Parts: sequence; C-alpha cells; structure tokens
Amino acid sequence: MKKLIIIIFIFVVTLNGASGCTQPTTPQPPATTPADFNLIFKYGITARNTLDTFQGMYTKDMILDPAITVELSLTQEEMDKIYQKMREIDFFSYPVKFAVGAGPGEPVSEVTPYSTYFFKVTYDGHTRELLWDDKIIKKDEKADRLRELIEFIRGMVEAREEYKKLPEPRGGYL
Repeated sequence: MKKLIIIIFIFVVTLNGASGCTQPTTPQPPATTPADFNLIFKYGITARNTLDTFQGMYTKDMILDPAITVELSLTQEEMDKIYQKMREIDFFSYPVKFAVGAGPGEPVSEVTPYSTYFFKVTYDGHTRELLWDDKIIKKDEKADRLRELIEFIRGMVEAREEYKKLPEPRGGYL
C-alpha cells in the first residue's frame, strides 16, 4: 500500500510539473482595436529608442549624448493600423523570447552590432511581451513578418513632426 501511495504521489508531481513546461496560451485578440490597446516598443542597438503610447512619449537614443524624450502621441487611426498589423502577422502567437535558430549542422551568420526589439502590448485586459535580438542572418518567415511590423511602426514614428525636430545623434555603434 505504501508503494502504491508513493507511485501515485510521484505520478501527480510529474503530471503537475509537466503541465508547467508548456507555453502559456495567449487569448485570441479581438478583431477590432480594444479600447485599452497600448504599447511600449523599444528598438535599435540595445533597444534604446522607445515609443510609449501609454504615456504619449518617445525617447531617441543619442548614442554619445544623453537620450532625448519628447511628447509623441499616436492618433487613434495610427493605433488601429498598428493593432491590425499585429493581427495580420499573428504577433500575439509569438513566444515571449523570439529567436531565429539554425538547425543541426547548419552554418550560422551573425551581424554585429545588432538590433534588439522589445514589445509590451496591452489589449483587451491582457498584456503580451516579446523580446528579440535580431542578430542571426537567415531567411525566416516569422522574423520577416516581425520586421514588417517593426518597420511599419518606425515609419509611422519617423514621419511625425515631433520626431523630425529631434537632432541627429553624434557617433555610431560598432
């Protein structure tokens, strides 16, 4: 009897432990932009440029000089476009730590310096984060779709007058 209890105990512990190893499911995002949709999007070398729609702020990495933060609020139409682009690329199904990998025996090429991207997105009462160090050069559909979203948001920000008024940084990254 004692052996049976021990076996059952081990089975239950193993079952509970295995269920904790799975990726948590992300709720399906609604078709229309939720009222609470906001994001923090960090990008660039060490992710030092930041768009924060929660606060209506943008921070530009000035490399050798201190970063500059300005007020920059996106319109509802711009936020809707970002949300729809996220749905289009299936952003909400990406893992929290995204990486492009190489298969066994595949050669790997890396770029230096490389961009790091971080998203913190709230939608419909949920929060979703994504971190990606974009350093591996390899054709990857999910990476390409994520780059589309990144360029879409960057283009939107860089078209704004608030951004255009910012000085160019001195220096560069090696």
